Amino acid sequence: MGEDRAEEGVSPTGGPLAGYRVVDLAGPIGAYCTKLLADLGCDVIKVEPPAGDPMRNRPPFIGGDEAYSESALFASYHANKRGISLDVGRAEARPLLKALAKDRDVVVMSPTPRSPVTGFDRVARSVDWVPDDCIIASITPFGLDGPMADMRITPFLSFAVGGGMHWVGAKDGPPLAAPGQLAWDEAGLHAAFGIVSALFGREHAGGQLLDLSVHEVQAGKDFVLERYDVSRPGEWGGRFAGVGVPPTGTWQCVDGPIAISAHQKHHWQNFLTMLDHPEDLSEPSLNDPVVRRLIFDGLELVIGELVANRSRLDLFARGQAAGLPCAPVNSPRDFIEDPQPVARGVFASSDVDGRPTVTIPWRWCNAIPELIHLRRPAPSLGEHNAEVFIDELGFSEAQLRNWEADGLV
Repeated sequence: MGEDRAEEGVSPTGGPLAGYRVVDLAGPIGAYCTKLLADLGCDVIKVEPPAGDPMRNRPPFIGGDEAYSESALFASYHANKRGISLDVGRAEARPLLKALAKDRDVVVMSPTPRSPVTGFDRVARSVDWVPDDCIIASITPFGLDGPMADMRITPFLSFAVGGGMHWVGAKDGPPLAAPGQLAWDEAGLHAAFGIVSALFGREHAGGQLLDLSVHEVQAGKDFVLERYDVSRPGEWGGRFAGVGVPPTGTWQCVDGPIAISAHQKHHWQNFLTMLDHPEDLSEPSLNDPVVRRLIFDGLELVIGELVANRSRLDLFARGQAAGLPCAPVNSPRDFIEDPQPVARGVFASSDVDGRPTVTIPWRWCNAIPELIHLRRPAPSLGEHNAEVFIDELGFSEAQLRNWEADGLV
């Protein structure tokens, strides 16, 4: 498969994976994986239940009470994909899936007892409607076997049970969660890497089934387990307490917080230059980080008062000019208005008749020539049913209408 992809380099319109064809049955847990494949040029057909993918119901929504309302998350995760509806858990879907997969290179799925995939044999690790040379990627919270394989879970719980949440937050406070579905998306990134590797090794290995577990991806994240392993008994505090001594830390300015990382001895002088060498910090002994650690609390109070009435953006510019590692702590609004991502074209807007304009972050790589292209907005529910089932797979319009009436499509 994929014979029609560009033979050399990057297709000027399709991307480096142009010609490879993907069936996406995975739902939210695989959304980021297939987003990456679609951005790189794969023809991804997103298959969602007739009632719609759960991500369509996640706020915020674009369009409000107008005739068309769209989840901004769905718009971001599913741009560049075509979309059809099909209840893949029903046995009646098997001939449709077989026809759909006939000329496809990759099937991405997330089979669970509550969201089964017809024709999938967990014990044999096989799908009976998939061609022998197809790459199958299964992305699930715990993998396809083991005592927790069938447990219910959410992205929040994946992050918690994976160990990472335990060390985020103040030592005397509760653990903190990552926003969104970060743990699932990290697994999706690993899955995309595995899929591309399997595609390029298919000539030698043939078709493969990749069993991706979010839980196992979390095991290798941020050196949490490595830190625990080398800690002495009683030393594992379980919360991130920060690193270094003032001026390292996060400081509140008149227009928001600024973060400073001053881990080298010369950074103290850089910091003083940023503040125009204030008298309150002129004591030469403060150049020694050991001294600053001994008077941590008092020094923290002095620095806090010195920056409280200053602009974080001004201090950012002055600190960088002085050679001090520092940056404003941006809110989401600050980030989208930041001139850096704006200048690099990180954000793109779709403008489709009858639908609200949606701006999404999509350019995750700048390359010469371009690796990724925004070719189409996220599909509406069942938008490409006729195109795929009738025009491409050869089913009749009457069959499609019968499937719709039966709730299969």
